[in-house]
Amino acid sequence: MSRGITKIEIIIVIFLVVIIIAADIFAAQYLGKKSRDINILSDISQMRSSLEAYLMINNHYPVAGEVVSLNDSYLGTEKLCVEGFKRLGDICTKTLLKPVPNAYLKEGNIYSYKSTDSDLNYQIQFTLNTNFVKFGLTKGVNCATNTTITSAPCF
Repeated sequence: MSRGITKIEIIIVIFLVVIIIAADIFAAQYLGKKSRDINILSDISQMRSSLEAYLMINNHYPVAGEVVSLNDSYLGTEKLCVEGFKRLGDICTKTLLKPVPNAYLKEGNIYSYKSTDSDLNYQIQFTLNTNFVKFGLTKGVNCATNTTITSAPCF
């Protein structure tokens, strides 16, 4: 004899569906943040490689005694040439990085650069939204230098 579906069974099914939908939304948000952070680390890697090319040509890193924002048209740090950072429209002898990457600039992501130790070292400060345990990087402000990337502010 079939008695059909009871109200409690319907409530349990609805509850389970809500839990699954909530888990999917949380996973999608987390994966979006992780994807953004992977792009940021890729940007940092590109900048570090270009700065090493600059060092090989000039025997020092680009001069910036004060902290400057990279990919800033007002400051003229949109691209890296053998002569240093320049605006996109400026002429270079040789371009090393055009443009300075920052896919999330419009969302408020800023890479800050400073040369140190008589321009023989540099620091690039950036922010992550998630942890990268494998690399020892945590959510928040991190610092890339010519030798390492650390989970601490540069400045």
